[in-house]
Amino acid sequence: MRTKLIGLLTLYLGVSVLLTGCWNSRELNDLAIVSGIGMDKLDDEDGYRVTFQIINPTSSAPSTGASSSQPPVMVISSTDRTIFGALRKASRRMTRQLFFAHTQLMIVGEPLARSGINNLFDIFERSHELRLNTTVLIAKNSDAASVLKLLTALETQPSTGLVKKTQNTSRVWGENRRIGVFEVINGITGEGDFTINGIQIIGSAEEGKKKSSLEQTEAPAGSIMSGLGVFKNGKLISWLNGPESRGTQWLLDKLEETSVNIDSLDRNKDISVNVFYSKTSVKVDLQEGKPVFHIHIREEGSINEAGSFVDLSKEEELEKLKKELAEQTASEVKMALKAAQEKRSDIFNFGNELKRTHPELWKTVKKDWNSVFAEGELDLQVDAYIRGTGMRLKPYFPVEKRE
Repeated sequence: MRTKLIGLLTLYLGVSVLLTGCWNSRELNDLAIVSGIGMDKLDDEDGYRVTFQIINPTSSAPSTGASSSQPPVMVISSTDRTIFGALRKASRRMTRQLFFAHTQLMIVGEPLARSGINNLFDIFERSHELRLNTTVLIAKNSDAASVLKLLTALETQPSTGLVKKTQNTSRVWGENRRIGVFEVINGITGEGDFTINGIQIIGSAEEGKKKSSLEQTEAPAGSIMSGLGVFKNGKLISWLNGPESRGTQWLLDKLEETSVNIDSLDRNKDISVNVFYSKTSVKVDLQEGKPVFHIHIREEGSINEAGSFVDLSKEEELEKLKKELAEQTASEVKMALKAAQEKRSDIFNFGNELKRTHPELWKTVKKDWNSVFAEGELDLQVDAYIRGTGMRLKPYFPVEKRE
């Protein structure tokens, strides 16, 4: 009996240790929640200027009374030789401890991006708070701090607005895609180069950080997604814009949806096709020492607008439009590849594909891959299909009344 009592007592004591609650808990009132981080290069010394966008709980809390005059976020900056050091130094300006578990955005200033970003992400892999799915953007023609200081309409939290802007333009326009810290690290450690989305300030940056700028129907400042930054050896070397940017997404098989304007019989770019499906397959091999990129793209779309008369009830008309769509897609893909080859930058992971499928061949070109890639040939096939024409087969204006 005595042995059973001792055993039960031991069991109860053991269970009580496991049920002591959150031993390392922190009160919400003691935390400053960081929603975005900005990284900038110092002008005359080594190190970083790290900027934190912090949620203002007083302004963000729901209230039935008069709206708060305080902005939804506050922005502070700190400098140090290391990112973690700058993080700790920021405590000198804060009444609360910085909390990074809800950080969803990281912006890198263009000067820092051009000097190199390889060392920026080590802290993300070591920290138990920072997340590897944090969205990464490059502040085009600007520093990161200026972008983080901009207030945004429609979204209370500016960082949330920028992340949603990235997702939205990726989903419906196709020149950009959401790129996270984990993908950037893979690009740095991979055999090829990589791209990161650009964000550009439009209007007056000074006016854009004032809450009064949101009290107008047309804000004096804002931001716009602007191209893809091309990174070689971890450094920003150039930008891809417009068709080159969208062609890159096609080659990377990252295009979700986009709108392509194609020619009618007598007018240029006046028929709008919404491409809602796209699938790209890639094969790479070596022929006589030169790489050949075998690209096959299958895409499907629907006609959303016709600016001139076209009889969509006729199969031959649809075939012409399919051909135009395929040619337009091929043109943008060729522009993207040409731009990358001119920069000797394999941003399409062709090197990784050759390494995966032909490891022995890869060893013969690995040391000079950038030069070999620049001499590569494109074998492109685009299969385009039009799956819908909307509610009307013929435009409401007759052919004889066209202007």
